[in-house]
Amino acid sequence: MRIGGFLKQSLIDYPGNIASVVFTQACNFRCFYCHNPELVLPELINKSGSIPIDSISDYIEKNRNLLDAVVITGGEPTVHKSLPEFIQKIKSLGLKVKLDTNGTNPEMLEQLIRMNLVDYVAMDIKAPLILEKYQKIVGKQFSFSQLENVLASIRIIQQSVIQFEFRSTLVKNIHSYDDIKQMADSVQGKIFFQKYNSVHILQPECKSYESYTNQELQDYLKMNKIAFLKIR
Repeated sequence: MRIGGFLKQSLIDYPGNIASVVFTQACNFRCFYCHNPELVLPELINKSGSIPIDSISDYIEKNRNLLDAVVITGGEPTVHKSLPEFIQKIKSLGLKVKLDTNGTNPEMLEQLIRMNLVDYVAMDIKAPLILEKYQKIVGKQFSFSQLENVLASIRIIQQSVIQFEFRSTLVKNIHSYDDIKQMADSVQGKIFFQKYNSVHILQPECKSYESYTNQELQDYLKMNKIAFLKIR
């Protein structure tokens, strides 16, 4: 598993826990607003290199008494076949694990949940669950089979007993109000909406895109009685 970044301690990435954050390299999406292009684009990955996984494992083991958990994000962690093995080492230290994912690998997600290797899953919902709408965010390479995988991952998460959240970054130029309603309905309102931030994104030509204001979103959601967890 290739790792491109490591945050020794975070108080915000796993709610209510002190966590280290591991950033894996490689992703099967090309979201134009991605804030970590150096973890996604092969040319940037090759330029920056990787952090030895043993050094990260050693730090976590030596400092486990100062930590509650480890967050694994990316990139997309589930593209790495060795992910379960890495998580097993973390769990053996008595630490919790939060996984961030785009939901395109339901088989691995189901395996991790079945083996009690994850305690919390945060899954991104990029757009209404329609192929053409998803492609506007993640790129034309996104296929119908990947969309089916996303739907399968939603079902797996909802049927599990672990903590979870769905979240979506909203871009005013892309997501209509009807899109927002469809996204909330697709996960029964168990979703966090996040504002678009154009600083350091994968496609700089999209920096002119706008974000909804908190007030715009709150007014629309309340007026239409759309359930949601929170606007971040």
